[in-house]
Amino acid sequence: MACIQLKDNCEFNAESTYRHVNTHLPNYARPRFIRIKSAIELTATFKYRKVQLVEEGFNPAVIKDRLYFLDDKENLYVQMTQDIFNSVKKHDFKL
Repeated sequence: MACIQLKDNCEFNAESTYRHVNTHLPNYARPRFIRIKSAIELTATFKYRKVQLVEEGFNPAVIKDRLYFLDDKENLYVQMTQDIFNSVKKHDFKL
């Protein structure tokens, strides 16, 4: 999973992000999930706070941020839904 913060006045483009990731990263390094946060939290020593992100995982019922899933069949990142989450948990999608 990648957690990113977009620049001001920028929108997430699922199609171009997929093309970029697919072109520049090997399959094993491509983020299966992209989480978009309005602000990235830092610790007192300027490291990223990851514990809460790990605990929340990729469950759309828990996460209030926008979350996208890498759908290789559609060739783009799609908005994460509860149905996709359930399919991943049941191993219908191979990660």
